[in-house]
Amino acid sequence: MNLKYSETFYSPQGEGAYVGIPSLWIRFFLCNLQCNGFGQDEPTKPETWELPYETIDISEIKVVEELPVFDKGCDSSYTWAKKYKHLITDRTVDEAVDELTALLPTGTFKHATSGQSADMVFTGGEPMLKTAQLSMVAIMREFAKRGDCPQRVTVETNGTKPINEDLQGLIDDMYISSEYGGLIEDAKSDGIEWYWSVSPKLWTTAGEVSKRAIRPDVVKGYANASDAGQLKFVVNGSQESWDEVEEHVKAFREAGVTWPVWIMGVGGTVEGLKMTEAIIADEAIQRGYYYTSRVHAHIYGNAIGK
Repeated sequence: MNLKYSETFYSPQGEGAYVGIPSLWIRFFLCNLQCNGFGQDEPTKPETWELPYETIDISEIKVVEELPVFDKGCDSSYTWAKKYKHLITDRTVDEAVDELTALLPTGTFKHATSGQSADMVFTGGEPMLKTAQLSMVAIMREFAKRGDCPQRVTVETNGTKPINEDLQGLIDDMYISSEYGGLIEDAKSDGIEWYWSVSPKLWTTAGEVSKRAIRPDVVKGYANASDAGQLKFVVNGSQESWDEVEEHVKAFREAGVTWPVWIMGVGGTVEGLKMTEAIIADEAIQRGYYYTSRVHAHIYGNAIGK
């Protein structure tokens, strides 16, 4: 099979429980949500939105790294908008894994000098779309075939697409020895951790209708496959956005999803984050939630490829 993705890169994890962990990323193309409300003055009023990803002239742009960071709408719209289809990477599984491996500083997930391990992160776009799930399976099988696997795999998802039997089978079957010896059959206690980083999109910040964007039943299916994960909500600090968080957290808890809840402020740029994050951080911890900034935005300006 051939894999379609927007970019690969090696960078610290910037959000949530594993901030700062060296991570190897592949960002798949296509998403079922658009999140055009992010960064807008009126996130719930589409007629007022400014969408720079639609209006920018990309006639001279040849690779995604040449794109600017969009401060309104989805900050990774280049991973799903048809306008950017010509920037997609289309490679075989072998070629993609070669590309990923070449990004690791010593060519393996376990650093040859420090002895510490990098994570594998599947993101998007939306990595739980059917073709992307098959791509994840193919990539991890190829890493295992080569005798080198990460100790932890994070799937960054909006939480709306059910896990399929292929990915479920991979999570059930793929374990690695402490010596990174590839696939073995009976070492579950020493296996890969599959970590779900679920970011449900709010109506009051992303402009996505809750009926479509909030799927506790789907996320419970992820937890049944591997009960390690987190929920991340992006809020703008309004009472409406906090009310939405409370409503949806209750729904996830009632569905049996007991993962910790992290709160982030809206902002595709450092400037946007700085406007709200202190207030949002204080409110988050008062409400009993964890707070996470977007560390990659502060370090790299949220540049593509970081």
